[in-house]
Amino acid sequence: MRSWFDRNRPQALMLLGIGIVVVITVASRLPVLGVGEIDWDEGVYWLSMQTMQSGHALYASVYSSQPPAFLLFTEPPWALLGGGIVAARAVMLAWGAIAVVSGGVIGWRLGGRVAALAAAGTLAVDPMMVRQSVILQADGPATALGVAAVALGALALTLRGPRWRTLAAALAGTVLALGFLTKLLDVAIVPPLLVVLASRGAGRRLLPAAIVGGLLAAAATLLPLHDAWQAMWNQSVGLHLDTRSATSGISVLDALRIRWHLAVVALVGAVIGWRRHRLLVTTGVVWLTGALLAMSVTHPLWPHHAVVMSPAYALLSAAGVSAAFEWLGRLTRRHVRAATAAFAAGLMAAAGLFLWSGLRGLQPTTDFRALASALGAHTSASAQLVGDDQYVQALAHRAAPPGYVDTSNTRLYAEPGALQGLEAVADGSRPVCAVLFSSGRFAHLPGFTAWVSRRYPVVVDLGASRSLYIAPGCG
Repeated sequence: MRSWFDRNRPQALMLLGIGIVVVITVASRLPVLGVGEIDWDEGVYWLSMQTMQSGHALYASVYSSQPPAFLLFTEPPWALLGGGIVAARAVMLAWGAIAVVSGGVIGWRLGGRVAALAAAGTLAVDPMMVRQSVILQADGPATALGVAAVALGALALTLRGPRWRTLAAALAGTVLALGFLTKLLDVAIVPPLLVVLASRGAGRRLLPAAIVGGLLAAAATLLPLHDAWQAMWNQSVGLHLDTRSATSGISVLDALRIRWHLAVVALVGAVIGWRRHRLLVTTGVVWLTGALLAMSVTHPLWPHHAVVMSPAYALLSAAGVSAAFEWLGRLTRRHVRAATAAFAAGLMAAAGLFLWSGLRGLQPTTDFRALASALGAHTSASAQLVGDDQYVQALAHRAAPPGYVDTSNTRLYAEPGALQGLEAVADGSRPVCAVLFSSGRFAHLPGFTAWVSRRYPVVVDLGASRSLYIAPGCG
């Protein structure tokens, strides 16, 4: 082992550096895995996985506004780790670590060892990546899969031997397809992957392999769900087409403003790194362009969608950092060490500030433990509830009708017949015993409060403008 290290000291130090970045990534997030609800979406996906664990099929029974790969591939490791919110966030953290390593691979293969460390480090401390490496949402895994796809593409470009290059390209297509089937925003990954695979005259051999790999992955994921294709389309695609005028969200310009300081760093990096790392800069610019186009057609657009730009920022920043260190290396021996140390210290200080900013944004919105206890005290373990805050239901282990694990405004205001269906399911084969008004979403649905008051006359005041409406005999 030592002899290998001696022969490959620069590469070994790079791998050690990326390993340290991964350790920092994991260690910095561990303390927040068990905090309360950070984002409303967490409750929806947590309750969805609980419902799937009970034997209900995705789309055919369990409603989902995301493509199938997210819940299908998150539920098994979540269940294996215990099935709680800590388990779910641990899975997200694993995806965050994969993104960091994959970013390092891209930087290494397209820009060298310093670019590898810079790309990995940027992805580790980017405030949006920090958030998505903890929160139970599809954006974190999708981003990690996108970065991994381009990393495999970079390996396909630089590995020795045609068989290994073809295999890496096929795997790149496979991973990209899985990313797209996790979150549709991963369409932004197609342009940078094409740039990497087609560079240096390798496209004629590598692109067909990537296409075949992608088609096989898509078939393996979608064919078992063939009976639910129509429902899948309506829920994960059609809903977002219907919400163009129903939900506001933010603009692409707003998404850019969220991390304007990191965007400035990336711009400077692109300018500084262009002469030395043209492929790396080109990949980053094309990635950013694809991300902006993907966000422009996403409705509604929310702040967490801006994470699709994070890999582009990382690659452009890495190009600039690598070029800057190369320039510093040409200084006289008298000044090179001091200048390099000062620059490295400045980078570490900036990284610390970015990381602190990201971790600060992971504070829970509300502590729902008391509310979940009250919900458990007033309903039986077998009761089926409908609520406007799924995190509370999941925490209390109270099931929802599989078709209404998601009662977001995006769905109830935009999906034709969603509210009427919610009222109809109350008298289904397994009746709904109670309705929880917690977040305020239900209170604004036209006529819904009056209907609930008639159908569920027993009212329990849970405090803080929260109420539980219970059907007679269901308490």
